[in-house]
Amino acid sequence: MQTVSASDLQARIGEVSDLARREPVTVTQPGRPSLVLLSSEDYERLKRLEDRATKAVRTADLPAATIDAMLDADLSHLPAE
Repeated sequence: MQTVSASDLQARIGEVSDLARREPVTVTQPGRPSLVLLSSEDYERLKRLEDRATKAVRTADLPAATIDAMLDADLSHLPAE
């Protein structure tokens, strides 16, 4: 992961934006991590992972039969093997 200062970000926004599309970039201000810039694809992937983790926590105490029914409902749009 690359790191740039906030002032470098202001001076080189185009270059840093291009870099952030390839890998996350940490922005420091003053000298400490303040922000992380990342591509929209990476952001969407992280959001999906967060949603999965939230669902996992919510279902941790549910009976196995209930979880199986939820999974079947989520997969119902897929063709049977």
